[in-house]
Amino acid sequence: MNRIAPLLLLLLPTLAAANPPVASYIFPAGAQRGTKVNVRVGGLFLYNKCGFEMLGKGITAPSHLLTTKTTWFEGPILPLPDSQRQEDYPKDMAGSLAIAADAPVGLRYWRVWTSQGATASMKFIVGDLPEIVEDEIDGDPFAVKVTLPVTINGRIFPREDIDIYSFIARKGQAIRCEVHAARLGSPLDARLVLRDAQGRRLAEADAPTGGDAALRFTAPADGEYQVRIQDSLSDGSQAHVYRLTVTTEPFVERAFPLGGRRGSTVDLELVGQDVPGMQKITIPIDAPADFPSLFSVRGKQTNPVTLDADDHPEFIAPKDFAKSIPLPAVLNGRIASAGQIDEWKVRGKKDDTWEFELRAARLGSRLDGVLTICDREGKTLAKAEANPADPSLRFAVPADGEYRVQIQDRFRSRGGPEFTYRLRIAPPAPADFRLTFTGDAITMSRKGTAKLKINADRLGGFKEPITLEIQGLPAQVSVTPTVIAANQTAVDLTFKAEDQAKIDVARLTIVGKAKDVQRTAKLQVGRGLPEQSSVLLAVALPTAFVIKGEYDMGFAARGGMHKHKYKVERKGYEGPIEISLADRQARHLQGVEGPTIVVPAGVLEFTYSAYLPPWMETGRTCRICVQGVGVIKEPDGSEHRVSFSSVNQNEQLVAVVGPGMLALETDRASFTATPGKQFVVQVQIRRGQGLEGPVELELIVPPHQRGLSAAKVSIGVKDGRGTLVITCADKLGGPFNMPILVRAILRQNGNPVVAEVKLDVQP
Repeated sequence: MNRIAPLLLLLLPTLAAANPPVASYIFPAGAQRGTKVNVRVGGLFLYNKCGFEMLGKGITAPSHLLTTKTTWFEGPILPLPDSQRQEDYPKDMAGSLAIAADAPVGLRYWRVWTSQGATASMKFIVGDLPEIVEDEIDGDPFAVKVTLPVTINGRIFPREDIDIYSFIARKGQAIRCEVHAARLGSPLDARLVLRDAQGRRLAEADAPTGGDAALRFTAPADGEYQVRIQDSLSDGSQAHVYRLTVTTEPFVERAFPLGGRRGSTVDLELVGQDVPGMQKITIPIDAPADFPSLFSVRGKQTNPVTLDADDHPEFIAPKDFAKSIPLPAVLNGRIASAGQIDEWKVRGKKDDTWEFELRAARLGSRLDGVLTICDREGKTLAKAEANPADPSLRFAVPADGEYRVQIQDRFRSRGGPEFTYRLRIAPPAPADFRLTFTGDAITMSRKGTAKLKINADRLGGFKEPITLEIQGLPAQVSVTPTVIAANQTAVDLTFKAEDQAKIDVARLTIVGKAKDVQRTAKLQVGRGLPEQSSVLLAVALPTAFVIKGEYDMGFAARGGMHKHKYKVERKGYEGPIEISLADRQARHLQGVEGPTIVVPAGVLEFTYSAYLPPWMETGRTCRICVQGVGVIKEPDGSEHRVSFSSVNQNEQLVAVVGPGMLALETDRASFTATPGKQFVVQVQIRRGQGLEGPVELELIVPPHQRGLSAAKVSIGVKDGRGTLVITCADKLGGPFNMPILVRAILRQNGNPVVAEVKLDVQP
C-alpha cells in the first residue's frame, strides 16, 4: 500500500469522515491500592488495538490495550418502541493495572485513542478496602457470599439484571451500603434493597437525582443478610458499571460546620456510622481551600471529609445570631426545619464594598439557597438566589450601621440537618483570573480544524487581555487566536492540521499570562475531584473508502440467514476491507449475529449475510448496519486502521421477521439433573415447504453449568423424529439458573436453518 499513500494524501479532502473512538466503560471501575487488576475497557471503533493512559499518581498502566472477547448477555426481548432506538454495541479491550500501595485514595482519569481520534477522560477509583470483581453469569440472580468490609465491582447487565450479595452480621452491628455509579459516569440509576435471611425487607434506597444510592442499617439479630442492587427502571447494559461498598467501618456522612479558619481548632459535629458525635480537628495554616480530613475512631480511620478552609473569623448559628458581627467573617448555619430563615447581624461602614458568597451546594449541602440583605427596619437592599449555583452578590454599604443578612431555602417546604451552609463575607477578591475547559480531548483530520473553548473567570474586576501559550503543540498543527481580549470571558481556540501532520496524539498544556499573573487552564470538575490540566490532541486519518447499498426490504424467516448486497467506493484505497456488524446500530439488534468477512483488495462488491435467531418476534422490522475496517500504510511505514459505518437507511440490511422454516418440539420442558444419570428427550421436527435435508440435534449448555452433555444426533432427510440422550456427570457444577437449549440445524445451500427449544434444569 506504500505506492498509493501519496494518492491518499491528495484525496483526503474528499474522503469519508473518520469514525472517532468512543469510550463506554472500564470494568472493574476501580481497585484497591497495593493490588493488580485486569481491566476491560469497552468502546466503539477501537479495533484490535488502542492507545490508553491513566492519569494521576500511583497507577502503572499499559500504553495500549488489545482486543479481547467481549462479554455479552442478550437479556430479555426489548419491547417496542425501545427496540427502535439507536443502539451501541461496545467491544472489550484488555489491559492490566498495578496500583501502588501508597497510591492516593480517590478518583483518576483515563482515556483512549486510535488513528481516528481521542476520547474525553472517564473515571476510575482507587480504594483502600478489600475488593472483589463480580463473576458475571447469565441467567436468574442468585446470592454471592462476601466478607465485610468489601467493595464489590459489578455491573447491571443485561437489562433487568439484579445482583445479590449476602453477608453475616452480628446483632446491633451498624452496616453501610454505598454505590458509586453516577459519580463514575455510569448510566446506572441504582436502587438498593436490604433483606434478612427470611426475605423480609429491612431497608431500601434509591439514587437521588444525579447521585448514588446509599443506606445504613443496624442488624436486628445475628445472621445472614442480603443486599440487592438493580437499576430503578429495570435497565442495564455493558456500561452500567458500579462499585458497591458494604462496610462496618466508621464512616462520616456529614459534618457541621462545613469548614473552619486556617490555623484554628474546630469543634465538628459528625453524623455517620460508628463515629463520635463531636470531634476536634486542627486546620493547618497552609491548608488548601478544599481540605481533606480524616478522623480516628478506636484506631481506625474514617473516610476523608472535605472541609472548606478560609482565613476570616468564623461564627456559628444559632449562638452567634445575637452578635453584631464585624466584617470580614464566615457565618456557619443550617436550615434545620421547613420554612426556617436564619438572620444574622453584621456591621458595615459607608462606601465599603463586600462580596457575599453563600457556599452550600458546592460543599455537598442540600440547601437551594436564597441570600437577602436588609437594613435594620427589614427593607430588602439586595437579594440573590441559587440558579443553579450557590448565590453570591456584591454589596456597597450605603451608610454606617448594622444590617441584617437572611439565609433560607428557595422552597419553604424543605429543611433538615443536611441543609447546611457557609456564608463568606469578604472584600472583593484581588484582580486575578482562572482558565477552564469542559472537554479534555480534541480530534481533527488532516487539513481539518477543531475547536476548544477556554473560559476565563475574571476575579476582582480583572479586565486585562490574557495571552495564551499552547505548550506541546505538534509540528504541522497551528492554533488561533492566542489572546483572550480585554473583558472577554471566553474564546474558541481553533486548531488546524496541515496535510502532512503526523497521525498521532499530543498532550497540550494551555497557560494564560497577563501582566504578572500566570495561570494554567484546567478541566472544569466538581469539588473534591482531582485537577486535570492536560488536553489530548489527536490528528486523525480519514477513512479512504465508502460502503453503499440500495434500500431493499422484504420478509426473512427467523432462524435463518438474510443477505444484502453492497458496493465499495474505494476513492484511492485498494487494500482488503474487513466487514462485520457495526459497533453502532440504527436499532437494537434483537440477537442478530454476523460473521467477519474480508473483501479482497480491489474488489468493489460484496454480499453480507446476518443470522436471525429463532426466538425473534415475528412481524417486527429488523435493521442491521455493517462496518468496514481497512489498514492504511503511511509513507513513514506506520499502519493505521480506519473504518466506515453508516446508519443511513440505504446502508441497512432490512427485513420484516417472519416465522421460521424449521419447527422443533420436545416431549418435556424440564428435567432434574441427577449426578451419574441419563435423561432421554424425544424430539419432533417439522420442515417448512421447500426445506429438505438432514437435521442435526445438539445440546447447548451455558458455560457456567458443568457436567451436562449429549452426543450430537442426526435425523435423516425424510425423518421427523429423533432422540437426544442427556448425560449427567458424577459431579455437576452450577448455578443452574437458566435453561439449556436443544438446537436443531438444517443446512440449505450451505446456510443454517435453526430451531431451538429451552429445557429448564432442576439440580
